[in-house]
Amino acid sequence: MDYWKSSKKEESWSYVQSLDPDVSLLNECSTHNSQKNHIHHIAKDKWGCGVFSKHTIQEIVFNKSHPDSIACGQVTINDQPITLVSLYGKIIDGYSITTLHRSLSDLTHLFIQNDILDWLLIGGDFNADVALDERQPGKSHHLFFERLKDYGLKDCREKFNSERVQTLRHKKSTFAWQNDYLFAGKKIYDKCTSCQVIDDESLYELSDHNPIVAEFDLSTI
Repeated sequence: MDYWKSSKKEESWSYVQSLDPDVSLLNECSTHNSQKNHIHHIAKDKWGCGVFSKHTIQEIVFNKSHPDSIACGQVTINDQPITLVSLYGKIIDGYSITTLHRSLSDLTHLFIQNDILDWLLIGGDFNADVALDERQPGKSHHLFFERLKDYGLKDCREKFNSERVQTLRHKKSTFAWQNDYLFAGKKIYDKCTSCQVIDDESLYELSDHNPIVAEFDLSTI
């Protein structure tokens, strides 16, 4: 949500409220009095990554290499527990991919439990893009996404649009960076009825990222 340099924090939260989401996985965000249930881990000053929901959230606590880069909790909707992971690609010494690989390893204990993995959502500003492998040696970004897929997680946006989509408008680069993602375990992925990147110029002053909005039909589980 670009909290650390945005002058339109209230407008950003008003937009989130207008979507009336059951859950939000947000990075570079503050907390807000409109959000009754949340897990928020501060990275710097008042901003960090968080899971926000209109449903009661139970935090999942475990050791993390980068505690301010993961917020993890569980909500129950229609008697189905759903695990939510807000993951931020924290940049250290010029690299986010190093922190992402460590964070993915920290989350492994969730991925190897099928009852959790099937109903797990993980998303956020990964600060990762396979296009970066053309600039950095080792194909480490490709390997990160392959790790997600090898665990059985699927890209919700690609379910409806296999083409590359820009999610970041960087003032110092004209390249169409795709930094933001939402991945899902098999059973909740099958319930995903839409997922799209919202590219709306009226939102450009709120953040330099385009939000991803997904819908799931959980009426029958």
